[in-house]
Amino acid sequence: MKQLLYLNLFFHFSIFAQIIPAPKTVEYSNQKITLERYEISVSPEHISDENKSFLVFWFEKMCGLEVKFTAENPLILFSTVKNTPTDWYSINFDSQIRIQYSSDASAMYAISTCIQSFESDDEFWVYKKGSVSDFSDFQWRGMHLDVSRHFFSVEEVKTYIDWLSFYKFSVFHWHLTDDQGWRIESKLFPKLTSVGAWRDSTVVGHYNDSPRRYDVKKYGGFYTQDQIKDVVAYAKSRNVEVVPEIEMPGHARAALAAYPEFSCTEKALSVPGLWGVFDDIFCSKPQTIHFLQAILDEIIPLFDSKYIHIGGDEAPKLRWESCSNCQHVMQQNQLEDAHQLQSYFIQQMDSFLTSKGKTLIGWDEILEGGLSPNAVVMSWRGNIGGIEAAKQAHNVIMAPNSHCYFDYYQSGLAQEPLAIGGFLPLSKVYAFSPIPTEIEAEYQSYILGGQANVWTEYIPTFDALQYMVFPRILAISDRLWNAKSKSYNEFEKELIQTHFPRLDQLGINYSKAILYPSLQVEKSKSGIKYSFLSARNEHYSISAPNADRVAENSIEINRQSLFESPVNCSVRFGENSVDSIHFSFERHLAMGKSISFTTQPKSPYTERGALSLTDGIRGNKPWKGNEWLGFNQDSVIFQLDLEEKTTVKNIELGFLRAEGSWIYLPKSVSLFSSKNGRKWKEISLNEIKEKSIFNINKKIRFIRVETKSIGQIPPGAEGSGNIPWTFIDEVVVN
Repeated sequence: MKQLLYLNLFFHFSIFAQIIPAPKTVEYSNQKITLERYEISVSPEHISDENKSFLVFWFEKMCGLEVKFTAENPLILFSTVKNTPTDWYSINFDSQIRIQYSSDASAMYAISTCIQSFESDDEFWVYKKGSVSDFSDFQWRGMHLDVSRHFFSVEEVKTYIDWLSFYKFSVFHWHLTDDQGWRIESKLFPKLTSVGAWRDSTVVGHYNDSPRRYDVKKYGGFYTQDQIKDVVAYAKSRNVEVVPEIEMPGHARAALAAYPEFSCTEKALSVPGLWGVFDDIFCSKPQTIHFLQAILDEIIPLFDSKYIHIGGDEAPKLRWESCSNCQHVMQQNQLEDAHQLQSYFIQQMDSFLTSKGKTLIGWDEILEGGLSPNAVVMSWRGNIGGIEAAKQAHNVIMAPNSHCYFDYYQSGLAQEPLAIGGFLPLSKVYAFSPIPTEIEAEYQSYILGGQANVWTEYIPTFDALQYMVFPRILAISDRLWNAKSKSYNEFEKELIQTHFPRLDQLGINYSKAILYPSLQVEKSKSGIKYSFLSARNEHYSISAPNADRVAENSIEINRQSLFESPVNCSVRFGENSVDSIHFSFERHLAMGKSISFTTQPKSPYTERGALSLTDGIRGNKPWKGNEWLGFNQDSVIFQLDLEEKTTVKNIELGFLRAEGSWIYLPKSVSLFSSKNGRKWKEISLNEIKEKSIFNINKKIRFIRVETKSIGQIPPGAEGSGNIPWTFIDEVVVN
């Protein structure tokens, strides 16, 4: 029986070459080739054992094809090419598939592309004649996983690495220690795992809930050194570099529960079952430095990466400022403040790691007080830290929370599982570029690439992890591989047509949020128009009995209508009676009116811009970020124009209080009203609440709002010393 059969078919047969990440060059003819049987023959020459394993693993998983290695008329042949980029490969699809590659890693990338080029016609597997030529634009294509807040088994971690290798990531950033658990065995300091790997309880619900509830059960786990070696070897076989993170000087409560003598107070502490940032951090005294260097010295041989991540983020200085040992270190080294003390602390680790042939990575807080000489900066608080580090001639990895934090909500739907907060839909992930538009060309070479981070406070299971990661991992894979990738609409179409069925086949619990009706808001002449769209552009059944107008997939609401408020809406999107989503809109006189900002809202909390304050949508808890405007300045000033003199009874301002997320009510709010924009009357409130009401009872046209924050988050609180966020959701004019 012949292995191949030629078919002269056209594009309507199937959509081909929907490969993630997208290759640089893809050229296909209309001629397709089909396999006549459910096995695939591969030449055993010029392919490593690791890549053979990878090829067998994924052809079986993706296509159900058995792989046979034979030198006799094989379908797939490999050969190496010199003097090409490390990630370069090419594939020629014909009666034979010929793969050329520059390294073992690029051979694996070619295999992934080859497998994704196969399509099923419901009976046989088919591929299209043509060619692919490809290489990556960024060397650091990273995915992170926090195993401290919630622990994942060795097999689950290996499965995670499988995903990374298939989608051409180069780095697995393994966050192994934090306040809530120490996850790596130390034979020198065994209490790090006998004590530090276990907590007696875990908070239930959200950090900001009041009162808090706890699941009073022992929780934890750790990896033995042999298990660490096993995972590192497995990742190496998949051409993924494992970069460990050992947090210091902050996020240290688990370690200090085991060895309290290395804290400033030296008091016994427990491993907390609560999320957040804690004041007790590693003391800066020499004994602590030696303790941590001994841990690093023990851990370094377990990893073959040249990088060691030491954290350096979110380290409150409260204990240091009152610690005689820390003050002594500052005096001895002529340090002016606690920020310089942290820089000194990081420099000790930098020098030590350099002496071991390793390179230190830290979050962008390590810039504060002066950047250590050899450090690489991982920029998470936007792009500013990364740009500053690049200007100081330091290598940078971009991982801004605005685009790369996969613990954020991926839709505004009520059925989304509980998350930490924030809003990161798929479209925004796809808008990410490791090279910020605002960085000068001369500094761009310092940017190694980018990374997505997965913090697991609200991700308790591997099933939940899959939901938060997929399909966003596919989007960032595309953006980290090919700087000039396709449009988001093209990517979304490919995702639904080709990759969702593949994820279904693999049994991955991915988010289908882009398939559900999403709310689009725009101004109309008399109020607001709400439209419901999804990636499939379906027609929906909309029920909103007290709306002014229900048209195809949209609702219009007149701000001056006498109908009741709120307007309750149900959008049905499937055949099942439970396939519906519920929305609520509140009618008021400012709906759709213009707002101008003196103080601009800050990313990532700018979802609808000014319209967020007049769209008729109240912010809800738990907060998702898409319903709020966020400001992290000391004061906020904006002005609303009602466009004509209007009789106003009162004005309601909506604020959010979520202090665990650094979101505070303002210290003061002043509201000014005016008929003409020249003479203003001020109204102040003695007590600011989440729903603050100002009584007006007269005709006005203009409203100006001025808020003042508390200045700095107080000592002992989450985010101590930082300017708090002010979140505002709606200016309701009655």
